[in-house]
Amino acid sequence: MKGTVRAGSSKGGSSTGGVIRISKAGRTGVVLSRGKASTAERVGKASMAGSVIVAGKADRIGNVGNVGKASRPGGGIRVGKVARARGVGKTDKARRSSRAAGERASRAGGAALAPPAQSRLRQGPAPRRRASAQGRRAAARAKQRTAMRRAPKPAPQASSPQAMPASGAGPAPRQTTHPQGVVVPAGREGAAASAGSANGVPPPAAEHAVQAAGPGGYAAGYRDGVFAGGEALVAQHIPPDHILPAVAAADLIAAGFRQYAPSLTRLTSPHEMAGHIMAALDAQRPLSVVRLGDGELLTLAADTVLPAAEVQELAPFLPYAGVPCSTPDIRATLAEAIRGADWVGVPISRAPTFQGLLFPVLRHFGIDWSRLKLTSSTINYSLHQSRLLLPILQGRRVLLIGSQAAELGALLQLHGVQVTGIIPAVAGMADIPRVMQLTSEHTFDIALVAAGIPAVVLCRRIGGELGSVAFDFGHLADKLVTGELQL
Repeated sequence: MKGTVRAGSSKGGSSTGGVIRISKAGRTGVVLSRGKASTAERVGKASMAGSVIVAGKADRIGNVGNVGKASRPGGGIRVGKVARARGVGKTDKARRSSRAAGERASRAGGAALAPPAQSRLRQGPAPRRRASAQGRRAAARAKQRTAMRRAPKPAPQASSPQAMPASGAGPAPRQTTHPQGVVVPAGREGAAASAGSANGVPPPAAEHAVQAAGPGGYAAGYRDGVFAGGEALVAQHIPPDHILPAVAAADLIAAGFRQYAPSLTRLTSPHEMAGHIMAALDAQRPLSVVRLGDGELLTLAADTVLPAAEVQELAPFLPYAGVPCSTPDIRATLAEAIRGADWVGVPISRAPTFQGLLFPVLRHFGIDWSRLKLTSSTINYSLHQSRLLLPILQGRRVLLIGSQAAELGALLQLHGVQVTGIIPAVAGMADIPRVMQLTSEHTFDIALVAAGIPAVVLCRRIGGELGSVAFDFGHLADKLVTGELQL
């Protein structure tokens, strides 16, 4: 309903009273006035305001409290002497307030209060701008949540790689942080930091949510994501007309985890790995340590467990990592190297392009993961962080392979490491035969190979064909040379 209701009483010859203005949707709040005479209230765009209380002096009807653009909670209010009026001011703007604005007002519902008896008090434009910005952000977040509720997505099946949680738990070197705070895996310990990694770009829905929420909207997006990945999945298993009282998704996960706890597989620790490497060096036995990251797994997944076009979209960094195009020959060579390596580093992260691909890929190529000797794919960083790297290398003849070999060699020599050979950059998988020929011409005890995806094949062949120890050194070489990490 709409209209004007005038109420008041007479006392001692002076009248007091108030004017109540009700907008189209009935959402303009109550306007009260008090003083020596009746006071009129003019409401501008006030369809979203709550209750507005205005106080001021007037000898007669004529002191007008002006509420301007109060369509956001906490919007600016001006109270003071303005032009006299004979009655309730024009309310055309209030009448033109949209129904959508009224609906937003009903959610806002806050009361804006003006201090009494301060006719010249003004709140400047800055508070109004801040209130307006807060209102826009609140509306955007509400719109985002509504859109997500109206378009629920089915839970992925457990047999698909995408069924794995997207939030990885791997060590920091295997991940980067999105500017909006989203943690995503990086390509081979940061190889894709500049070129983009498998999950370096948020999916379209998440990207839209971040943009829509604006500054400070990440918290709301995070809450929605936690709900969609937890309680919403639980709800899909609850039959119609039933509830599961007082049991949270976290409780169900904990109960299920206890059931699968016997399936936990322990990875070889950094200290254990250092012991195996030093024992092989002392006994002059061959040993190969390779590592699998998203680059290796996406190379193996192309046209096997994922369409090649999807892999190309997920992994634009693959050419940088040594595989311009994943071919059947490359995949077969890489799978054979994994099968024959002495130790295989696997990702701890359960993200879709890490563990989400690891087991489907191994299964496709007939590799029984339970027969592999496993360590972490970040074992190179773990050895460094545990202060085990230099003890392994000191007193040994070291061959360095990769684009940072010369700079790394100079750094290692400063720390008493004997560098007996340097082989510069490896030009992808096709360059492996040339590198193997050069490697056979050097005398060394251990080879540190930092050559992207070809390092897996090189380490396996150096150990198997040349009888030496070969370690997939990865981007630890870059971080040591740049000084990001210290020996």
